[in-house]
Amino acid sequence: MFPRLKTFFHIFVLAGLALSPLYGVLSEEPNFFLAHSSEPIDFVVLIVVISFVFPLVIGAGATFVLFLFGRYQKYIIKIFITFLVALVLLPFVKKVTGESVLIPVFVVGYLGIAFSYVYCKNSAPKLFLSYISPALLIFPLLFIFTYQIFVLVVPEDIRKRYPVVSIPSDAPVIFVVLDEFSLSSILNADLMIEKRAFPNFARLADKSHWFRNASANYDFTGHALKGMLTGLDQYDKRVGTYRNFPNNLFTLLGHDYQVEADESALRLCPPHICLAEKESKSTDEIEMLWKDIAAVYLHLILPQPRSFGVPEISQSYMNFWEQNREVGSDSERQNAFVRKEFTIPMQEKDFGKRIMADREDLFNHFLDKLNSGGKKQFYFLHILLPHMPYRFLPSGKKYDPTGKFDFIGLNRENPERETWGKENWLNKIQIQKYLNQVGYTDYLLGKLLDRLEEKNILNPAMVIVTADHGVSINAGGFRRRVEGDYLPDIASVPLFIKLPDQNKGRVSDLPATLLDIFPTLADVLRIKVPWQIKGHSLLNFPPGKRERIIHDYELETYRVPEDLKPYLLDKVKTKRKLFGNFSGWTNFRLQDENSKAFMDEPVSEFTVQVMENVQVELDLGSRVEATQNYLPAMVQGQVTGIEKKDEWISLIAVNGVFQASSPIIKMDDQEKILAFLPEKAFKEGSNDLGVYLIRKPFEQGAKIFKPHLVK
Repeated sequence: MFPRLKTFFHIFVLAGLALSPLYGVLSEEPNFFLAHSSEPIDFVVLIVVISFVFPLVIGAGATFVLFLFGRYQKYIIKIFITFLVALVLLPFVKKVTGESVLIPVFVVGYLGIAFSYVYCKNSAPKLFLSYISPALLIFPLLFIFTYQIFVLVVPEDIRKRYPVVSIPSDAPVIFVVLDEFSLSSILNADLMIEKRAFPNFARLADKSHWFRNASANYDFTGHALKGMLTGLDQYDKRVGTYRNFPNNLFTLLGHDYQVEADESALRLCPPHICLAEKESKSTDEIEMLWKDIAAVYLHLILPQPRSFGVPEISQSYMNFWEQNREVGSDSERQNAFVRKEFTIPMQEKDFGKRIMADREDLFNHFLDKLNSGGKKQFYFLHILLPHMPYRFLPSGKKYDPTGKFDFIGLNRENPERETWGKENWLNKIQIQKYLNQVGYTDYLLGKLLDRLEEKNILNPAMVIVTADHGVSINAGGFRRRVEGDYLPDIASVPLFIKLPDQNKGRVSDLPATLLDIFPTLADVLRIKVPWQIKGHSLLNFPPGKRERIIHDYELETYRVPEDLKPYLLDKVKTKRKLFGNFSGWTNFRLQDENSKAFMDEPVSEFTVQVMENVQVELDLGSRVEATQNYLPAMVQGQVTGIEKKDEWISLIAVNGVFQASSPIIKMDDQEKILAFLPEKAFKEGSNDLGVYLIRKPFEQGAKIFKPHLVK
């Protein structure tokens, strides 16, 4: 082999090996490809690019440089070999060295230089690269023949396995599945819906059967959705596609109904049934796929990738670069290896653009599909609301578009067992954020009900609104595990079923589960389901006690209490203790005994003493801009020069009026304040922020101090 051709071949091999770890990561996450609606040709192109095109470009580039600068051949070869060897080693060295940025770079750089030196001096490295070159074929073959990938790659005509039934009813069906939604969040002290806060859930309940004692069956979205849409227990861990589960609600109705489905996490609706399935990808979608693959690869090789401007990939399967670029270093430090970040709780903005502001776009797209006079139509939506990240106010405005405060107080080292930290204030802020996003979900529900009424669909339709599971926000506790005290938060979910022509609501405390939705729908539409399903029709529920079970991610089982109402009442009491009686979202704030006398009062009404030895530097500065779609409601600042911080509490004023308070807490080894301000605090345009301090416990007539506010 000619020397230059041999060099080209070895660089080709190293470049292919550098990208090969992508096969391992992506083979474990078939939902990434489901989210991008990947077809067999996409997998072929992926393999060709990773194992052939990219190495060919790098090899050809190196050869061209050698042709131009032949006199520096040895140095050029060393540079290319060093760089590529470093890329090959980075994922492994990063895993060993953990959080450090410099150590893995230094280690792989040293090893790369050593290998390139030996390569130029000795034949052994050349032989090694020649012998290992078949791996460029073996890795993609292993990827393709991984079962969960193979079922997506191999075309299969399984229409003959679909159920064929005639459906006597022609009632439209609207089925909406929300995500991470604990029922207690919308209840008042009477365990009825808090109408002032959530008028549209109350509006739906007034026309529906509301199953107040309903329980989820799984704490994980994939299993929960498969259970609801197949009517079966989900001990089968196969990925949720129509190939693996041909007997499902879409195929059952699809023979006789027109189906419109936005599934988000799964693809149980076959392309020939699901009208939302497009014939081909647009250029933008292809570009998004490759940009997302690039983000995954950069997370794989870079230590602390967010510090290099790489977007978060742990909160969706798609559209990473349009998401949060400022999630914060805390979450990044705790995710040392990309595999951990990529194993996500499925909060998939379909996963396409619905994880953030695009969740509203997804919802509006769903609304556009609802047509007047539609009989024998089935509309399905799974949307990640009020799922994390919490960024919306009940008015529809955003307050944290970059996601800076998404994960405050949350330990995300193991995404399947995320735990809340011990700083109680951060957990209170997260509860406040969550409830605001529940209010936003109610706002969208109102748009749905308005649309159904406008198109004369609401009255004749069967409408189902539920959630896959709940969420728990408790200091030191799991975010989404069904163990111990957290079980009721995860198990108790909203379940509303409005029957065709139903106009009067009914509250039921039957021990319902989400597996009862399928048989109830079949009962209403008078369908004889041609396979054995679990659950019972909630319109013909058998007498006697029922043992309810909820499963965790590993499919371990936990018993759900027969009556969840006592647990719901405890959560409502906690909510009221934190926020007081609800008096409107524009005035929704955490309650504090020391500061409540100041809220909504002008600063000018109080005597203020300057405190020059203490400084406060606000992240957003002392002047912030509010727009029609955005409010700077999250205020964070660093406090310096304070002594005995636990004796002080801060007051935050907007435009000269006290609007919120915050203790001084330790965050990122700094003394900080953090507050969520009510919507009414801001006017459109420029707003002035002020920070003041009082001692605890505050007594009437005590001094208010004004620290130096760094501009």
